[in-house]
Amino acid sequence: MTFNPQGEDFRVPTSADASRILDELTPVTRRSRRLARDVAFARPLLAWGLAWMAGAIAFQFVPGPAGAVLGTAAGAGALAVTRLVRPREVRLHTEHRFGLLWFVLFAVSPLLVLVAAPPNARITAVLLASLWAVGMLLYGIGTQDMPLAVVGLTIVVVAAATRLLAPHAAMLLVGITGGLGMAGLGGWRMRWKR
Repeated sequence: MTFNPQGEDFRVPTSADASRILDELTPVTRRSRRLARDVAFARPLLAWGLAWMAGAIAFQFVPGPAGAVLGTAAGAGALAVTRLVRPREVRLHTEHRFGLLWFVLFAVSPLLVLVAAPPNARITAVLLASLWAVGMLLYGIGTQDMPLAVVGLTIVVVAAATRLLAPHAAMLLVGITGGLGMAGLGGWRMRWKR
């Protein structure tokens, strides 16, 4: 025991005390990161999920370029929601780096379409959805967001299966699957707002 200047007893912390305190902080840190992620990405995920579903339905059932325009407009709406509704008080340390990676993925997508040269617009859309789903998968792994990684993997598997088994409905099934996955995850994460 040692006395502090006020004459009170106190024990000097040991390295075992420090180790125990750090072990107690680890779960709190993990939970706070998960909460920040959930709050920051809930509404954008919901918006992107709805946009994927609306875009896929428009692309499947609205003939000609009008379907592609409506699908693109749905994506633009989701992008606007992503920029406008995300809480600014929640910032993740990886946000700028991963934002740049998403930008690169979207920017090189047209080049990959040229390389693959799909025979029609629907296959092109399925290819792009699959590519962006791989982005979700990698982002989820990189940020330890396993539910998002599972959504990305599911989209890729559905795209591959429907491309082989039901190519005429691949765009619709990929859009609905991905849309429901993202919207469901976003809606589930919005529970923190209640």
